[in-house]
Amino acid sequence: MKTILMATAVASLLLTTGAVAAEQTTEVQTGKIDGFYAGLGGGLSFNGVFLTKGDYVEDSTNTYDVTTMGDTSAGYTIYAGYQFNKIIGVEAAFTDYGSFSDTLKIKDTNIEKTFKSSPMGGAVYANAGYTFANGLRPFGQLGLGYLSSDPSLNINNFDDSFMTLHYGIGLEYSPKEFNGFGLRVALSGDMNMDANAVAVDDNGNIDDGAFLMRMYEILYVGAQYKF
Repeated sequence: MKTILMATAVASLLLTTGAVAAEQTTEVQTGKIDGFYAGLGGGLSFNGVFLTKGDYVEDSTNTYDVTTMGDTSAGYTIYAGYQFNKIIGVEAAFTDYGSFSDTLKIKDTNIEKTFKSSPMGGAVYANAGYTFANGLRPFGQLGLGYLSSDPSLNINNFDDSFMTLHYGIGLEYSPKEFNGFGLRVALSGDMNMDANAVAVDDNGNIDDGAFLMRMYEILYVGAQYKF
């Protein structure tokens, strides 16, 4: 019995030592795991505005046929956060989605008017993923934001500043050879939904049960440093 207990103790000690050594090796390979970091990224932004259950929208002077508005632009994001371990971190970002424009046709005419917006906003969110020994870290983002769309037309009194759901996915690469520096490729965005938006039907009657969805996304490449 003593021999079995001694053998078990020795085996446990060896396994524990091996696990600690492996973990230390991983720490050496990946460099810094936890800590504050900050980064800057730039890329291509996408804007989409969708309105359903309603035929027309209005500003102070005209009535426009409802269409799905969308455009692309150049944008950038500044982000910073704290990573607690290999899995979870908290992050905040300011994003300028660029400048978007699209056209709306005025009702019963062939005249079109340009609709412009320059959305930008901030967000706070969780960053969850896993840091592998080779420095790669796939991750996802989920949290809340606040965005100002700065529209050129005040259509149906839609809010030009609103709360958003912030989301994203991406991949980071920060091996120990980078000494705290890292690279990131990610898609992040802000979405706002309003199930009680106001539109106008074909007879000019107010429809206050229209569904409005606004989405702003950026696909970017970034560089960051962990302190």
